[in-house]
This record gives sequence, C-alpha cells and structure tokens, in this order.
Amino acid sequence: MARNIFETLTVLVVDDSSHMRHLMLGLLRALGVGEVVLANDGEDAWAKFVIHKPDVVITDAAMPTTDGFALARRLRENASTAYNRVPIIMVSAHTEISAIERAREVGITEFVRKPLVPRALYERLVAVINRRQEAAIVAAAPAASVTFL
Repeated sequence: MARNIFETLTVLVVDDSSHMRHLMLGLLRALGVGEVVLANDGEDAWAKFVIHKPDVVITDAAMPTTDGFALARRLRENASTAYNRVPIIMVSAHTEISAIERAREVGITEFVRKPLVPRALYERLVAVINRRQEAAIVAAAPAASVTFL
C-alpha cells in the first residue's frame, strides 16, 4: 500500500488572519499532513515550535508583534539546535524583489505568493521534503573508499 509522503509531517502554520490559518489547515489536511499546529504570530509560533518541533514552518510575512521575517531569523540564529535547519515556507502578498531577497537573507526556504493557490503550496511542500530526504541520504552514506593500485 502506497503511503502519503505528508502523513508523518508536523507543520506549524503561522498567520495573524484566522481565515488564512483555517484555509491552510484545510489545505494541509486535504494533502494528508499528519499534524497541523496553528499560531497567530511569531511569538505564539516560537512557543509552539519548541513544544511540537515541527518538520516544516509555513509563515505569513507581515504580522503584528513578531512577523515571519523575525521568526525565521530567530529560528536560523539557533545554530546549536535543529531549529536552524527546519524548512520555512513564507506566504505573502508582497512579492516584490526586495521582499523575496529579504526572505532569502533571513533563511526562508521557499516563497509562495498570495492569493494562495493549492498547487503552489503542494509543490513547495514536496520541494522541502525532497531536499530533506536528499540531505538525510547524503548524511547516512558511508564515506567513499579509495583503492590505490
């Protein structure tokens, strides 16, 4: 029996809009994501991140208090932990080059434009999972042996 590649994932969704959080929840459930944790800003997300240790974070860019950029920076600055390697997908209506460059500078893994298109979210999730699996394969591969003749 084929397994859904998303069923073992825990995804943290961060958005100040209740409507967007629940839209994302519905989309992620439809994709078969195992666990979805909702947060309403970066501070709430940080607290829930520490508890749930999600595999992927999906965050809005612009939120009051602590926005998606500050959350990403905080996750990436924790170099001594696994926090800094978690894939972060940013969702934003602000798609000008400066916003995308800023997202890359703070360590955003993928960027999705609002209004959200389900196919784009699916493609970004697959991309981050594939990268994670490739990294795990490389880390688990035995060191190459060299034979001298």
